[in-house]
Amino acid sequence: MASSSNSINKLKIPALAKDFIQKKWGINELYPPQKKAIIPVLNGKNTLISIPTASGKSLIAYLGIIQKLLVKNKGSKAVYIVPLKALAGEKFSELSEIGNALGLKVGLSLGDRDGGNTDINHSDIIVCTSEKFDSLMRNRPEVMEGLSIIIADEVHLIHDFSRGPTMEINLTRFLYSNSDVQIIALSATIGNSKKLAEWLKADLIQSSWRPVTLEQSTLANIELEPRKRIGSSKDDEAELPPPRTLKGPVSNPMIAALEDSLEQDIQTLIFVSTRRSAQSLAKKLSERVIKKFSKENNEKLKE
Repeated sequence: MASSSNSINKLKIPALAKDFIQKKWGINELYPPQKKAIIPVLNGKNTLISIPTASGKSLIAYLGIIQKLLVKNKGSKAVYIVPLKALAGEKFSELSEIGNALGLKVGLSLGDRDGGNTDINHSDIIVCTSEKFDSLMRNRPEVMEGLSIIIADEVHLIHDFSRGPTMEINLTRFLYSNSDVQIIALSATIGNSKKLAEWLKADLIQSSWRPVTLEQSTLANIELEPRKRIGSSKDDEAELPPPRTLKGPVSNPMIAALEDSLEQDIQTLIFVSTRRSAQSLAKKLSERVIKKFSKENNEKLKE
């Protein structure tokens, strides 16, 4: 049961939003860093949220949008800026879910000729990349009339030599104008969060709290040795599990690691240098998984 102080029911947001978040998304209680962040966000203040991955930054941003569009500035618009097109699709899907429940139209604008866009002329919330947002502001400013809130996701990329300048220009345009536009910036990896918060004229919400303990291990061939656990309490960082040998080919530790994660029913995220390499590796690993489960368990393969 959700504690009274962290309960979604205690939030001063529209009842329909509370109902959707609890019944459709199954979220009844805010995490500790979310509880801190929600106060300035719902009060309309610029806010920089610097908390670990999976700690619930996006939900706070969504609640900020709902509060602006349905309570504080009815009939206004919101923009959710993301650095990557793949991330745009994910945010568009989630915002569309809650938007449909609350009567808010969500649009997607990536600038691609081959699709991936929706009608943004009458959208209440527009999901786009920094480059597309900049283009819309210069070439179609009427689309952005009534803008009251901007979400800047992965804001640490402001230092990136290719994407950073565009993001900086986008935010500066509103920071030093007379428009009363709220900026909510999100990131899990900011090295100079205090300075960035000062520049954004924002309340800084910073936390190392994690919903799930992070375990760091070394994998040599197929020998896995846990080195460190990072959690939200001393109990989480207690005794490390013993070293173990993964099942799988010694010649390909990546396959062994993938098969180990599948047996434990957990997710695996593998970083490679290029998109082409990612596609090639994904195909190779998927073929291995199909072969393995075809022999062992057809039900798991269907899943």
